[in-house]
Amino acid sequence: MGVCPIVRTNHTGLTVNDLDGTARFFRDTLGFRLTSPARQSGHAVEQMTGVSGAEIEIVFAIRSDFTIELMRYHAPEGQRINTLRPCDTGFAHIAFEVEDIDAVVPLMRAAGAVPFSDPQTVPAGPRKGGRNLYVRGPDNIVIEFQQAPAGYSDPQF
Repeated sequence: MGVCPIVRTNHTGLTVNDLDGTARFFRDTLGFRLTSPARQSGHAVEQMTGVSGAEIEIVFAIRSDFTIELMRYHAPEGQRINTLRPCDTGFAHIAFEVEDIDAVVPLMRAAGAVPFSDPQTVPAGPRKGGRNLYVRGPDNIVIEFQQAPAGYSDPQF
């Protein structure tokens, strides 16, 4: 068995409850541009998602380097709210590089996002000395902000 021939990343998809509010957060707070909402249903959508009776509304939040697909299921009605902790299997977060992590904190609070703590200094590893911050944003989406350590040049880690 060989390695999957991936060409590039395409997008990250997130299921949300408040599509309008979450899309506004990505646009107004994080600087993404938004596509018009598109509603989809039918056999193909059911087959793709594995959800019988799926009827979804989708908005893409786009930056030059990253796209996020925000999906709201109108049917069937979702029953669970994501309360996973970072230590729980299946937990996911989005990470963004920033130049000044201290400037991010008041912006996130003003937008209603709740920081897990103050920015923390990375104690070990390839980003030792950098600073990180996790926040819980709309629809419990967890976002990490990273400020690279001084003199750091590898944007991959």
